[in-house]
Amino acid sequence: LKSVIENNEILSMIKEYHFPSRYELITDTNRSQVLELELKDSTYSLKLAKKIERMGRFGQFRLYNIDILPEQSYFYEHDIFPLMECKVDVSNSKLNWMGNEDNVWSTEYELPLFNNINLKVYPKVKEGKIPRFTDSIASVTIQNCDTKDTINIQGSEIDILYQLVKQIEKINPDFILTEDGDSFTFPYLKYRSEINQVDLILDREGIPLRRSEKDGISYFSYGKIYFKPSAAKLFGRIHIDTYNSFVLNESGLQGLYELARICRLPLHTASRASIGKCMSSLQFYNAMRNDILIPWKPTLAEHPKSLGDLLTADRGGLIFEPTMGVHENVAELDFVSLYPTIMFKKNISAETVICNCCSHSKLRVPELLNYHICEKRRGIVPISLEILLKKRAIYKNKKNSTANPELKKIYDARQTALKWVLVTSFGYLGFNNAKFGRIDAHIAVCAFDRQILLQTIRIAESHGFKILHAIVDSIWIQKKDTINNDYESLKTEIENKTGFPISLESTYKWIVFVPSKNNTILPVSNRYFGVFEDGTVKMRGIEARRHDTAEFFSNVQQGILNIMSEANSIKEVRDLMPKVRDIFQMHLKLLKYRKVPINDLVITKRISKNVNEYENRNTVELDALLQLNNTGKSLKAGQILKYVIIDYYRKNSRKRSVPFELVNSKTVYDAKRYCELLTETCNSVTEPFGLRLTNE
Repeated sequence: LKSVIENNEILSMIKEYHFPSRYELITDTNRSQVLELELKDSTYSLKLAKKIERMGRFGQFRLYNIDILPEQSYFYEHDIFPLMECKVDVSNSKLNWMGNEDNVWSTEYELPLFNNINLKVYPKVKEGKIPRFTDSIASVTIQNCDTKDTINIQGSEIDILYQLVKQIEKINPDFILTEDGDSFTFPYLKYRSEINQVDLILDREGIPLRRSEKDGISYFSYGKIYFKPSAAKLFGRIHIDTYNSFVLNESGLQGLYELARICRLPLHTASRASIGKCMSSLQFYNAMRNDILIPWKPTLAEHPKSLGDLLTADRGGLIFEPTMGVHENVAELDFVSLYPTIMFKKNISAETVICNCCSHSKLRVPELLNYHICEKRRGIVPISLEILLKKRAIYKNKKNSTANPELKKIYDARQTALKWVLVTSFGYLGFNNAKFGRIDAHIAVCAFDRQILLQTIRIAESHGFKILHAIVDSIWIQKKDTINNDYESLKTEIENKTGFPISLESTYKWIVFVPSKNNTILPVSNRYFGVFEDGTVKMRGIEARRHDTAEFFSNVQQGILNIMSEANSIKEVRDLMPKVRDIFQMHLKLLKYRKVPINDLVITKRISKNVNEYENRNTVELDALLQLNNTGKSLKAGQILKYVIIDYYRKNSRKRSVPFELVNSKTVYDAKRYCELLTETCNSVTEPFGLRLTNE
């Protein structure tokens, strides 16, 4: 360490240094003396880390707290968070924060009355052409998010830019919402302002809009590839790209506020962050408050195992394959946040499973004799999960108990945001890039889950129920002539014997477990549809639920299910099949005579590779990708492709489909192919009841 502080180049980048004691690894029980460098400029962090890394042999210098945003570190160190109500005292050129009564546990916190706008920019582009930076601006609209009052800015391009700056200054918005601000709108505005030599000032600091120096990135998450464009940020106000914000789309601004507060992420960052990044930030905060260093690169390796141990351990959650077909008198019971609750109650974390300090612990992982859990300390993961689990339960109770519709929306948005962090917390335990992840903790959670679900199945069977399906944290059961007390007594016994809360999702009038599309004799665990006693339709895995289904098909299938939902039994559903056939025939004619708006027939796919990485295969997706590429728009892995089929059976053509961006008034869709797709979509829900539709 002495060589580091004697290096002149390093000294030029640091303000001062110290030798504090910290827990170097999350598994450490004793502190170590470490070198702490305080930088003159936080942007030097990565440059400094690489410099130090190159100074010694591989692994000689172990680096920590490198890739955390400076503003995040500031939140952690001062124990503050975004949107915290506080008093600020300035003394000796330093800010002292006093939080009053506000803290992250608060559920009735007050928020400022934000002034939010939607910003849309319209380039001068011909129909069926893709907007480019070289296209001049036709108009700009600014809409108040609350009142919906709209300002339409038109005129010469230079006047539009000046008026945009003037209106933003006059309105003084706190949040600017765009639909593609990161990927197009803001880079486009920046380019047009440079062409017109206009200082495009959209922030509160008087700094002209800057171009991001970084390109967007493609990344894998849960078996899918996604694309995240570089963020266009503003000083003094928040820009949110609604196309690049999972949190906003799932839980709105109230969910974003809640997540930013709890996870201590800047609002710009929280709006674009993956849910895993939100969970990481919460863990980092708890680590830093407990003097645990955050590794630059993950350091915890999997505990060694024999092949036999691996086969025993790595089995995932329990899945009881569904009984295919149609069923009546079925109830669904769901454990409440089962995986995160297991992690919280059983103290499962990277440093607590097979810990170094108590090999004789009485806390053992079921089925895995060599797996013990620490008895001496709480893990970072359960510490971090506590606030998420408890606050979500509070919000759900508040939502159910209030009669105020506005409060219901707020509480629901907040609990939804927390739900998504809880959902990803388990997967993050085994994620290879997680700073505090370890596959052994992931394995332990699955083992407890298998034990709990098996125990639940046995209890249900002892009450006379037949098990139709069970998967990870849900179970579908059936028994004739049941009454509500039967379910209540079952629920009580399951909770008492497993120690985990379970809820009765609902009882079904009827439910269908459908087979695999590729092999009709095989059941699929996540593909079913049914109707609750109150008439609500629940579906998973079928077309109306999928994001890639054309809107027309989703609407028709949903309409058919709505008709079927009127039936109280399987027989009554079958009696409705003639009515369903008529609905199908009506929509089939609309397709055949091309009466369906082409916008409703757009098919959506998330591409898994960059366009130039695809093999020269003759598919409608590749046709559309290549056409986009030829117009100058090259999609990257993880981005969304939208297209319309125009000549499906012309196998040797490169015009079997057209990208949605190039659709114009002359575009004619392939009625034959769309009729086939409609037939497949409708048969998914009619065939189980004996009706096979054809497109003839």
